[in-house]
Amino acid sequence: MGETQQPVAIPAAALHLGPYQAAVDAKLAEFNAKNFTAGFWQKQADLWVQDAQAQAELRAFMGWLRVAETMQQAVPEINAFVQEVKAAGFTHVIVMGMGGSSMAPIVFEKSFPKSAEGLEMLVLDTTDPGTVQQIEKAVPLATTLCIVASKSGTTAEPLAFGDYFYDRIKAIKGDKAGENFVAITDPGSKFIATAESLGYRRVFLNFTEVGGRFSALSYFGLVPAALYGIDIEELLRRAVGMMAANGASGDVAHNPGLELGVTLGVLAQQGRDKLTLITPPSLSDLGLWLEQLIAESTGKHGVGILPVAGEPLADASLYGSDRVFVYVGYEGQPDEENQEQLQALQAAGHPVISILMHDALDLGQEFFRWEVATAVASAVLEINPFDQPNVQAAKTATDKLMKEVAEKGSLPQEEKTLAADGLSYYGGSAATDAKALLSSFFQAQPGDYVSIQAYLTETPELNAAIAELRATLQQRLHAATTFGYGPRFLHSTGQYHKGGPNTGLFLQLTADNNPDLPLPGRSYTFGTLKNAQAQGDLEALRSYDRRTLRVDLGANALEGVKKLTAALK
Repeated sequence: MGETQQPVAIPAAALHLGPYQAAVDAKLAEFNAKNFTAGFWQKQADLWVQDAQAQAELRAFMGWLRVAETMQQAVPEINAFVQEVKAAGFTHVIVMGMGGSSMAPIVFEKSFPKSAEGLEMLVLDTTDPGTVQQIEKAVPLATTLCIVASKSGTTAEPLAFGDYFYDRIKAIKGDKAGENFVAITDPGSKFIATAESLGYRRVFLNFTEVGGRFSALSYFGLVPAALYGIDIEELLRRAVGMMAANGASGDVAHNPGLELGVTLGVLAQQGRDKLTLITPPSLSDLGLWLEQLIAESTGKHGVGILPVAGEPLADASLYGSDRVFVYVGYEGQPDEENQEQLQALQAAGHPVISILMHDALDLGQEFFRWEVATAVASAVLEINPFDQPNVQAAKTATDKLMKEVAEKGSLPQEEKTLAADGLSYYGGSAATDAKALLSSFFQAQPGDYVSIQAYLTETPELNAAIAELRATLQQRLHAATTFGYGPRFLHSTGQYHKGGPNTGLFLQLTADNNPDLPLPGRSYTFGTLKNAQAQGDLEALRSYDRRTLRVDLGANALEGVKKLTAALK
């Protein structure tokens, strides 16, 4: 690290803000007048909130600011671990986590082609039994390394994944099963003792002062990235360059994170609170990471910025005045269809922001830019970006339901509003047919959005069918549509759903769990756990007076989605 290094080139964000430029400039001048950048690096909590207790809590989660520098010292240790794993004959790695511990690895795996040096990487972040089985069938278990990633060490899902795969590998390797397992967790977590007692190959201790959604550049993101063959030294070098550009080493003329964050915060205050992300196909999974970062940080106390990722692009006339469009792509890589669309949106008066990276290794610096921007936007909105006060509601409801399963052997059944064409509807108004029920439920005001929550097994065909469903709803309502697989989104956008503005229409999709899988050492299955999470989330949404409709698609989820779309057309 001693040799002279090339300076880091920071891609500028091109901001086309039209009539909003003056308000953004005024807020930037206000932030600069109070030395916001200097205060930010000094963890000055009153930049966000005025309550003393909230300030102490906020400061306790600002370790992410310099984690990229800290992790530069850990690169040799991580790279040595990768060599050890390869020398031991491992060929595949499964990252088992939820939310902050799994989003960055998904982005790395999808955005970088696998190098010859790397292991095949899969990410498991759902209790859906069909998905667990798909992943199990896709790997040779004996030579698969399992990373069980949980900041708290108590997150139900990764612990369940770890138990399931430990049981499977133990059947092959007996007492040596632990050699296939690695833990990433915080110091003081109960999971450390469990990992040691099971003979885990390695326990990586992360940092208590780095929250999950701000952990991409910590062990949670970098251990999987290195195993996949990514040059983490260069990734971090660029991230540290972005830190300097944001004022880490002293005053800067233009702070890219501050400028982006103030822009997003001011636009949200002016009603443009649907951050619509457009990317080339190779970066499509960046949306998953941004969704969690932005929705969970800003969606609370009735305000927030809603990230809209993966929505099929539509004609400019279908978008309301609640949108800001953000394009993240690569310079020198023509992406004509998206570029034409962005020009049309700009011409129609929508604010458009464009960031062009040099190559995928720039993700290190973009992660940091967006973390700063999210924290800054939260300062504009005067909220604490590092707590998630409403996430617990769904977990508490799920725990209560699981107790009922333990006592009675099954989940309580809800009464149907309607059964039609093989689909069962729960919620909405009583109606004689699906068209009427859906018509009365899907009534949107300007600024409303639709959240499709699929507790289903992901397949390319199902993704395509849900894209069609989203396009149909967007055509019909002229409203933003978001989509997430459950229970994954509970750890990301779930906070916004309950804590953000009450403008959502929530469509929950469930189906039969066929096949289902038993969970070792427990009296219930993966399917029962997933069903309880779906039901618990629905109860939590209703407790916050949200508009909800559950549709059970029966034995064939793909056919069910198509029937639902047909009923909406």
